[in-house]
Amino acid sequence: MRKTILLPLLFLILLSSKAQNPEKAKLVTGPVIGTVTTTTARLWIAYRGEGKNMISLEDTASKTLYHPTRYDKINDRKGNVALNMDFTDLQPDHVYKVVYALEPIVAQPKCIVRTLADTTVRDMKFLFGSCAYMSPGFARFIFPGSSIRIFWSMKRKRADFAVWLGDNVYYIGKDYRSYDNMFARQLKIRNSFITLSEFLRNQPNYAIWDDHDYGWNDADRTFPLKDTAMKVFKGFWPNNFDHGDTVPGIYYTFRKYDAQFFMTDDRWYLDPVGDSAASFLGEAQLEWLERELKKSDATFKFICVGSQVLNDSWYGDSYAKYSVERNKLLDYIVENKIGGVIFLTGDRHYAELSKRDWKGYTFYDFTSSPFTSPIIYTKHLRGYRNDYSIESTIFYKKNFGQINITGPEGNRVCQMALYGKGGVKRWEYNINANGIEEKSTSP
Repeated sequence: MRKTILLPLLFLILLSSKAQNPEKAKLVTGPVIGTVTTTTARLWIAYRGEGKNMISLEDTASKTLYHPTRYDKINDRKGNVALNMDFTDLQPDHVYKVVYALEPIVAQPKCIVRTLADTTVRDMKFLFGSCAYMSPGFARFIFPGSSIRIFWSMKRKRADFAVWLGDNVYYIGKDYRSYDNMFARQLKIRNSFITLSEFLRNQPNYAIWDDHDYGWNDADRTFPLKDTAMKVFKGFWPNNFDHGDTVPGIYYTFRKYDAQFFMTDDRWYLDPVGDSAASFLGEAQLEWLERELKKSDATFKFICVGSQVLNDSWYGDSYAKYSVERNKLLDYIVENKIGGVIFLTGDRHYAELSKRDWKGYTFYDFTSSPFTSPIIYTKHLRGYRNDYSIESTIFYKKNFGQINITGPEGNRVCQMALYGKGGVKRWEYNINANGIEEKSTSP
């Protein structure tokens, strides 16, 4: 009888003790560097426990400490919190060290943030790609296996930032069936692969989604958990989504000196395939994109899309299946004399550069895929062809893209290059903003 009374009493005492002395916050994974401007930075971490200022930024020059001025967080039922933090009033072209006010589960990871310089033109280098299928647990030795080293090769490039073009995390089976499962998959991938985590805190990262980090394979606007998918995606990528939660979708734009990036959403508004006049980006997003392109004075304008744009093939996901909307966008760019447009795309599970003349305007579509996912040899697919592919740029191995923008104001050059997973350059293609002169080289 005494034991029957004492056990519940002891349990209540433990609960009360825990409530009065909450678990001190512990870092689960991160940080991830997101949007960085001349005076602001947005960072992400995952943690457990209680606390307020999880991390701060210390100016390495003045030793001034900056605390977050705004927080956004989502959490799961296990006590894990995905936290986005905004830092403001930073100084241009300063280096900031991340300072931790929580206990790390592992050693405190080193992380620094450099703000943009207060200038309109500066040489820059960025990396991009898509399709990063990874399996935690024992299966990790198969997928991604040795392919995970691609993020080590990318880190060694010391780029100014990275662009993720979708299928960044694969929802498989039950993963896309609930909020908890989506959250768990995202967290497990970041927490299981040290090479990936190190890359994500090495430079700012900007992301859009494709079908596998949105819902099921080829998921469109009819996916029933699209609101849930958006909440999780925004909770795990520390980017400044222009519209917040007032406008559905994950599209946004950001600028780096004289280059502007238009990050599009090819899932939220996507109509089921069948009608060439159906929506791909959707009316609201298309109007936004056209408006932002028209008012931009950037030398190069990179439109980032999960699926290929210029290719007319209907194999897999492609803007060609929605040709009325795609042609309207291309016509708009030509009619409004919007120069320097380059499409960056993913999804294909192989890489290539496409070039297409459209009513006197030359468009480029640089496809980089996959980071770690299996290769698809489209050359073996019956009837498949891309009439606009530059043959010397087709690459059927794991890869990532790199773009350097260099040169004096008024004579800027966009140098596009593709690298294999070991960091070896496979080809290079240069575009000069003056006259769009080209030069292609390959090893």
